Amino acid sequence: MLNAGVGQSSQTDTRGALEEAAGLAMDGLPDGNADLVLLYATADHAGALEQELARLQQVTGTRNTVGCSALGILTDGGEIEGESGVAVMALASDTIRARPFIRDSLRGNDDDAGRDIANTLAPDRPSLTVLLADGYRSRPDAMLDGMASAGHPGPVVGAGASESAGHGRTYQFYEDRVTSNSVVGFALSGACGTAVELTQGCQPVSSPMIITKAQENLIFEIDGRPAFEVFVELIGKPFQQDLRRALAFVFVGLPPDPAQSGIEPGQYLVRNIIGLDAQRGILAVAQPVEAGQPLIFTLRDGQRARDDLGQMLERQEARLDGKSPRLGLYFNCCARGTGLYGVPGIDTAYIKQALGDVPVIGFFGNYEIGPMAGGNHLLTYTGVLALVTE
Repeated sequence: MLNAGVGQSSQTDTRGALEEAAGLAMDGLPDGNADLVLLYATADHAGALEQELARLQQVTGTRNTVGCSALGILTDGGEIEGESGVAVMALASDTIRARPFIRDSLRGNDDDAGRDIANTLAPDRPSLTVLLADGYRSRPDAMLDGMASAGHPGPVVGAGASESAGHGRTYQFYEDRVTSNSVVGFALSGACGTAVELTQGCQPVSSPMIITKAQENLIFEIDGRPAFEVFVELIGKPFQQDLRRALAFVFVGLPPDPAQSGIEPGQYLVRNIIGLDAQRGILAVAQPVEAGQPLIFTLRDGQRARDDLGQMLERQEARLDGKSPRLGLYFNCCARGTGLYGVPGIDTAYIKQALGDVPVIGFFGNYEIGPMAGGNHLLTYTGVLALVTE
């Protein structure tokens, strides 16, 4: 049996917040001891956490704590943005193994860290692996490549640790340590199933086009025309008068595999347009591209994102095929939430309505990680929901 409980607190006192959130989480474990504790906390708690993690271990009965700092936290009880927050999930099972891990000195070593994590977990053949990496110093695409090259099986989900921009660094939590420049996580193996789905915060506003001339991350031509010309024509007059504002709302969508000849609905990687050159007709994007690769333009829009969130939950219900999830892990982009919808709590309200009393925990990250088109990928402006069943 897999049991899980979750709790959150908005107390500013770190010990009080930990005790409140952990106490609520432990209410979900009938035997009173956890096998793994997942902890997300806003960065204002980081300074005191190292002294208080021992207290968390006393409350939960385990040293196996993993987690990270967050711009905001969320549970099935709601979302906390723009203020202090702590969220705790406690897991216990006699049929499912939760194996925590940490790799330090991450910067510049992402590929090696990925291979090392995959090799360490290989004997377990995990059903689900969770990565929580330093959101400033990590290269998650390289880490995922390292894991793939080592033959890591199954889906990988997670997010980049975040903070409210007042600290200049993010934090990762492992056992009784508070670190930076690290990746922590855990793998679930044994008698468990998983259902992972993505919801895109940026929806298509163009049909698929073809990049006809490119070099590295520079797009010179789309469908044989100057890329800048195509972009300006697409965005319309309001954005044409303020191109800087346009770049906050309009992005490109690329296929997860550059060799794909098309882009399936919902199966695209959103990437920022990071530069424009009107004279040379160039768009610069936040990922290398190739001639012959398909591309769409997408728009960051709250109502479209709500619709996609609802559709994602419908797909989850179909994937579950009548099974009841025991817990949910949700990794939400820090550009979603109130900044996307205009009001707080939309994602968790939709998830709660769809799942009922299933314990769910998550946070707002600097980026997201999730499976798409047979591989695991770096995602942006995305929500990743992983449900675990027995």
